Parts: sequence; structure tokens; C-alpha cells
Amino acid sequence: MATTPSPTPHHNENGTRMSNDRTPGNGDGHTTGTSAYLAGLKPSVRNITSAAIAVARIDELGWAPLGGYPGSDVLWPVRCLVCGWTGTRFYSHLRRARPAIRHRECLPQSEHPAALAKLKERARSACECSAAHPTTAEQVAQAFEAIAEAQLRGDTARLLAELGRFLGPCPATGARAAAVTAHLTASPPSKS
Repeated sequence: MATTPSPTPHHNENGTRMSNDRTPGNGDGHTTGTSAYLAGLKPSVRNITSAAIAVARIDELGWAPLGGYPGSDVLWPVRCLVCGWTGTRFYSHLRRARPAIRHRECLPQSEHPAALAKLKERARSACECSAAHPTTAEQVAQAFEAIAEAQLRGDTARLLAELGRFLGPCPATGARAAAVTAHLTASPPSKS
């Protein structure tokens, strides 16, 4: 079983502890199989695409997944990157920036814009990670091909590595989601 690193907190200008942990897991620091990236979902093009877009959207809103993407209307374990709180939220609510009050223990709502702006400063347009994440439509196409090949060969290790490239933490998560969208626009996905 792989373990995820504990969050590395920092403090904002008001001294409030903020977490920058964006590592997926199942909430207790351990992940297994594809559930680390897709909770209860088959690693299909559609599910991987939905998950990549969801991870990017919640990152933009100051949340980090603590488990695999479960689908839109299923509770998803997340960490608030504004204050470090952990709990569950529906992606269908998060994608619309709901609820307006993040959770009871969070910073006052009036401080959210500044905290989110600080988090946004870390966003990148290109991946600088040691295991490169796809940030162009061509790289996305290659990654989908690698996933299909890994599934065909029953190569679980490679499948997990490729899912990590799509759904693992990366400062360029927004660029990755845009690349997935661009790839789909260029070649509509199969229903697999």
C-alpha cells in the first residue's frame, strides 16, 4: 500500500494555518489500486475525463481530493486548502462554488477571496513535476493510448502510473484539464 505524505502547512498573513496538500488518498493517508484516482468508477475515457476536470475545478476553488473521484453526486473526501479542514462534499455542489460558506471551521467568508488568490499564485500553465502530467492535447491522446494499452495487457502498475499522470497532484492541474477538453474537442471520446 502506498502512503501519501502528510500536508505541509503554511500560514497566511493573518497567521491562519493553510494546507497545500493536494495528494489524493482515501482520507487516512493510504490508497490502493484505481480507487486512489477513481472511487468505484471504471477507468474509462469518460470517467478519467470527468475526474480530470473535477480535480481542476476543485483545485481552482481551494479544495484538494483525499480520495478518488467518485462521480458528481457522491460524497467526495476533500481537504479545504484555505484552512486544512477535512470532510466530504458533493462535486456537483463544489463545481458551482456551493455552499457559499465552505464549512463551519473555515475563515470568515470575507477572507476567502484573498486566501484563494494566494493559492492561485501557485498554479502553473505547464507541468514541472518529475513525472510529467499531460498539458497538451497531444500528450493527453498519448496518455489515453497508454491507459488503453495497460488495460489490454492487464498491466496494473502502468495503469496506476498513467492514472496518476491524469489525476495526481500538479500545479498545472488547470492546464491539464484544458488539454483534456481540447483533446475531446478534436476527437470525441468513445463510450468505453
